[in-house]
Amino acid sequence: MSVRKLTKGQQAVLEVLVHSHRPLSAQDIYLELRGTEQEVGLATVYRSLEALHGGGRVQIIDVRDNQAHYLIGKASHSQHHLICLNCKRVVPLDHCPVGDLEKHLSQDHEFQIEYHVLDFYGTCGDCRQVVGV
Repeated sequence: MSVRKLTKGQQAVLEVLVHSHRPLSAQDIYLELRGTEQEVGLATVYRSLEALHGGGRVQIIDVRDNQAHYLIGKASHSQHHLICLNCKRVVPLDHCPVGDLEKHLSQDHEFQIEYHVLDFYGTCGDCRQVVGV
């Protein structure tokens, strides 16, 4: 991760993400900042997110609504998630459940695996209670 100074736009975007309890899209972040003293344009939000992602400060999460959503923190090889399709809550898993499979695939196929993605999609307990499931 580079140690260069953040722009005002990047700082504003990062601050919104730090205080969020769920992943946010660029549009969500733009709306959060609109009307505040940290207000920036939508294009600046996109540029800031791209720079923050490239610098390893945020990760992209796919919550299956045709938009990229962002969380604080660098995506890591062993970071996997449970994602609620209703409220978009993301629960990080504390271990990699497919580490052995990756090792076997790498050895069996002489393939150097750089990373993998493992996300489980469903409905969280809070949302199930609301619907009565």
